[in-house]
Formats: sequence, C-alpha cells, structure tokens
Amino acid sequence: MPKDIKIAISDDFLQAFAAIPRDRQQAVIQFLTKFRHNPRSPGINYEKIRDARDEAMRSVRIDQNYRGVVLKPDQGNVYCLLWVDKHDDAYNWARRHKVSIHPELGSIQVFEAAKLDQSEMPSAVVSESLFAKLKDRELVRLGVPQESIGLVRAIASETQLDASQAKLPDEAYEALFMYAAGDSYEDLLREREAPASVDTQNFVDALQRDATRRHFVVITEDSDLEALLASPLAAWRVFLHPSQRKLVERNWNGAVRVLGGAGTGKTVVAMHRAVWLARQHKDSPGNPVLFTTFTRTLADDIRAQIAMIASPDERSRIEVVNVDQWAIGLLRRFGYRPKPLFDEKIRRELWKRALTRLPEGAEYPESFFRAEFERVVLPAGCESAEQYMQAPRIGRGNALTRAQRRNVWPVFAEYRAQLRGANFREPEEAYRDAVALLKREPVPLGIKSIVVDEAQDLSSAAMELLRIAVPEGPNDLFIVGDAHQRIYRYKVVLSRIGIQVRGRSHRLRINYRTTDEIRRWAVSQLANCAVDDLDGQPDTLMGYKSLTHGDAPQIIVSNSRSDERQRLLEALDQFVPAGIEPRNTCIVVRTNEEVSEYAEWLNASGVETLILARDVGDDDARPGLRVATMHRVKGLEFDAVLIAGYRGAQRYADIFADDGDAGVLVDMLTSERSLLHVAATRAKRALVVSQIQD
Repeated sequence: MPKDIKIAISDDFLQAFAAIPRDRQQAVIQFLTKFRHNPRSPGINYEKIRDARDEAMRSVRIDQNYRGVVLKPDQGNVYCLLWVDKHDDAYNWARRHKVSIHPELGSIQVFEAAKLDQSEMPSAVVSESLFAKLKDRELVRLGVPQESIGLVRAIASETQLDASQAKLPDEAYEALFMYAAGDSYEDLLREREAPASVDTQNFVDALQRDATRRHFVVITEDSDLEALLASPLAAWRVFLHPSQRKLVERNWNGAVRVLGGAGTGKTVVAMHRAVWLARQHKDSPGNPVLFTTFTRTLADDIRAQIAMIASPDERSRIEVVNVDQWAIGLLRRFGYRPKPLFDEKIRRELWKRALTRLPEGAEYPESFFRAEFERVVLPAGCESAEQYMQAPRIGRGNALTRAQRRNVWPVFAEYRAQLRGANFREPEEAYRDAVALLKREPVPLGIKSIVVDEAQDLSSAAMELLRIAVPEGPNDLFIVGDAHQRIYRYKVVLSRIGIQVRGRSHRLRINYRTTDEIRRWAVSQLANCAVDDLDGQPDTLMGYKSLTHGDAPQIIVSNSRSDERQRLLEALDQFVPAGIEPRNTCIVVRTNEEVSEYAEWLNASGVETLILARDVGDDDARPGLRVATMHRVKGLEFDAVLIAGYRGAQRYADIFADDGDAGVLVDMLTSERSLLHVAATRAKRALVVSQIQD
C-alpha cells in the first residue's frame, strides 16, 4: 500500500460485519485484505451510488450478493470503510446516511440525514422543544450537525430524545442527553476540547482527533485488521471515548485515581493505559509495566484482551498478574519460607484448633473470634496482647474492655501458632512482610509503572506493597475502581498509605454496557448503603447514566424451586426471538453449591451448560448457557443475565454475619447488595431476577 494512503474502518462497519452470516464473512475478509494493500486496485470495482446522501460514497463489490460502502473524500488519499450488507440494503444505508467533519469538534460524523426543516415547523413545536433554551449555534457547539438542528428542535421529551438516538452522532446525543438530565451547557462545553480551527474538507487531520478515533481506527498492518475482524463486537477494545483517551494518553505527575460505575469502561481504560505506558517504556528491559487485578481469572481475561490491542513488542513489556501471585513471586526472591494461606478449608481447620484456647465462660460465639481477628487484629498488625488492647475497633458493634481483650487474646495467639506450625502466613501479614523486606533491603524490581484494576477489592496492605514496589514519580500508579462494586470486606484509604491522588482524580459517568433500565434497577439495590471513594470520603453515583434503553428487568417471585425452574425456562425461551444466544446468557447464583445444582437441572432439561468455575474462562467459542456465582461474573458481560434462586440481601447477611456483631452485619449487608449490583450490571440487554420466598 502506498505510504500516503490512509485506510480507516468505522465501528459501524464492524457491527455490520458481525451481523452477516459467518460463511459470508470470509469473502469480506478476502476483500479487505486486498483493499488494504491497494484500495486503488482495478479489481475493487468502485461504483457511484445513485441518490446517495453523500457524493463521496462509493459501493464496492464483495461478492455476488454483498456490497461494501466506502467514503473517498475529494481531498487527501483517505478511504473510510463505512458499511457492509446485502446489495440493496447497503445501497439503502448509503442513501440514508451522511458523512461530514463537524465544524466545531473537527470529528468525522456518520449520521442519518434528517429531512426536518426548522423554518417549516410550527412555532409552538419549537417553543416546546426540550432544547428551546439553546440557540442553534449552541446546539452545533455541542456536536449537533447543522442538518440535524430541525430534528433536535422537534424533540419535546426524553422519550422522543431516546427515539432519535439512532439518527444523531453519538457525541451529539450524549451532550443532549446530559443536558436533559440536568448538566449545564457551560459544563458540557468545558468537557469538550474543540480544536482552534477546523478544515471541514481535511479528513486526514480529522482522523487524528480523539472524537473521531472513538468511531474510526486507521489500519496500518494486516495484524490490526485481523484482530478487529476476529472479534468485531468487542469494538470497545479499540474505540475509546475522548474522555477515556484523555486519561490514557497523558504523562501524569504522580498517582491517578479513576472512579466510575459499572460499565463505564474503567478496565478498558486501564488496559489501554498499560499499552500506552509500554510504548513510553520501550527502552526499558524486562516488564516495566505491571498490571494487577484481584483474581487469577480476571488476570487471564485481561491478558487475552490486552493481546488484542497491543503489538507483540508492547505485550512483552506488560506483566499481567493477580496481586496474590505477584506478591508470592516477590517473596520468593527474598527466600521467604512461609506460604500465604489461600485455602479456606485449611483455614477453617486451623481456626478449629485455635478455638481450643477459648476462654472459660466466654460470652461470644466462636464466629466472633475469626471476625475480630480479620477486622481488628490483622488490619492493625497486632503481634501481642498489648498491641491488641490499643488497636482501634472501628466498625465493630460490641465494645470490649482491656480486660476482655486480654482474655480473648490467647485464641488469636494460638491461631498464629497454628499458622507457623503449618508454615503458613495470612496474606495480609505476608504483604506486610514483603513491605518490610523491601524497606530493609531494596532490590531493583524493574517496574516503572503499575496499573491497578479493581482497587476496591484490594486490602491496605496489598496497596501499600504496590506503592513501595514502584518509585514515586510521573506515571507511577494508575488506580481504577468503584466501591459500589466492592464484593470483599477490604477498605483502603489511599492517602493513609502514601498514595496521594489529590488533583489527579477523575470519574467516568457513561455506562456503555447496560441499558438505563438495568442500570437504574442495579443502582437501586444500593440505596442507603454508605460507599467510599477509595480515599476515605463518601462517594455517590450522581451523574451515572446509560445511553441505551430496553425492557425493564423482569422480576420473578416463586414459592418453590420447581415453580422457579419452570419460569426460568420460559424466560430463556423469550431470548430466542430476541437473538440472544445461550453462550451470551448467564445464570448467576449465590454459592458454588447452587452452580452445580442449577447446571445439573439445566442439563437434565436438555439445556447445554458451561460452568464458569474459578479456573474456567468465558471462551466465546465454547457453546452452552453459562452458569456462575456472583463473585465469578465480576469483570464479565453477557447479553442476558438471570439471577436465580435469590433469597434477599438481608437473609444472606444474617447467614454470613453470624457472630452477632452489628458492625459485621452492616458490612455484610452492604457487601450482599453490592454483589447483587455487580451481577445485575453484567447484563447488556436483558435482566431477570428470580426470587424464592420460602
């Protein structure tokens, strides 16, 4: 391909490609390979489209039945692949759509050219418009094409705005949506960095702007093309919103914190940030970029996804690992002998032995001691009775005198003895040991930058270890999280462990995954729950919105398991006409035991299943309805989610907070609601919540 030619593919093209039959996709791939190498080849068969809205549009022959739509502007050697479809459908698409460079934003916009003429509209309609207070010039500055002003003026309600979404460029619809939701025109304008001047004929410059890169990717290598076509529906891996790109492609003068509700693209931003950092550290040996997350399965998923957006050279400079694995590897470098204890079965056995030291006449249930150890002794690093007597017990509902603390300490001392005897150490203590080792004997780790995903589920000790593992300075820590999705008990205050994010904290507000109906239901489950911002301050989901709409979540209430199962099968049958495949559907339950139970029932009912266990990834190539726990689906997404056998957050909290402590009960109730919130926000199109009353 000549060096001066630029070939760009739109996200619309990828969506259209994903929708055509797989046996015809190969013809498209063959055409695109030829097109990328020489778009001027005589065999491309350009044809002018009669009555096309844009004179620069051309059709190209894919095979006997399919055509592609290509934009070839008069200025510059630019070719934009816009759409692919059956012959007549492709031509009809071209007749409805227009492509232009927005005069204010400088972005390439593809939109349905409206035929509404504002001058012909009744004045009453204009005055009742949802955007009557905005002048035409102001609408344009928000991203509305001049041709769509009449359409916008005719919108009198949020329902009509939703109905107009497909006819507007995304940046215009988002701005109008946020304005209708209460954002001021001035605030919306400040969020957009418009270029000083725009040449509406210069597509070469327009392709380089962030607002365009949200929808177009310039193809430079065959590998780029292959990666896109291998998974076209995962376009989020390539196309970043401008607000996300600002976070990714910037030299930050210190640690950065990025908050955002479920589906706002935090992990996507984190992955792109890691790749960008790998480019900046291209001359550094080893793995200068460390990407950490909470679980091994999440790390496996992220590693595979980074492989789709990074070159082999970039991937080689990024280590993706869950925090526990990384910490174990670090400790081994120091010859650390104790093994961090992750096996819950072993932990329960050690506690059983420790409770043989239960003080005579103890007033507390056995479960109290483990909760006290995990919520007071461990966080405070207590190694002696004296340290325990001075430790804060914030969040514990039962007050203890110094004498009472001294009386119960032998149980904790015995548990520690049991750990030592079995050559184990609690992970929290192992993290602290690693911190102490690094402070006493600094060793070059070769880490220049760390990206921390799912930070809300990491402990203070884990975050402190990550803090000391990378030298303080530009681009050192990039932390993403959302305490509304905290499904484990850990809470961290970044500033208390030396991570200062003041002036470098940002929030993502737009949910790109779920419909707004699902988002609203999921958020409602967290009503009256106290949620922090990872730095000790209250946090809210104010301004958190989804820009797509669909059916309201379906709530099923059953009196028996047999009744529920019949209704779940009926719900699954409803997904078939909606085009939701079993492999894109997940039944989510609370416990591992229920995973086995529901999978066995589905298989017996003739429904093929795939259990997403701890070590089983969600491979799209594998068939079967997915079945998983609420904890396991963290980080995944499905077209449809069915939360089955749910018995209420309060009931689960009562079961798991069995030591009678009010503080534990509050934490468990919040955790259970967060689990439900997380499970619901895995759904992109449909959500069914099945409750059993027994």
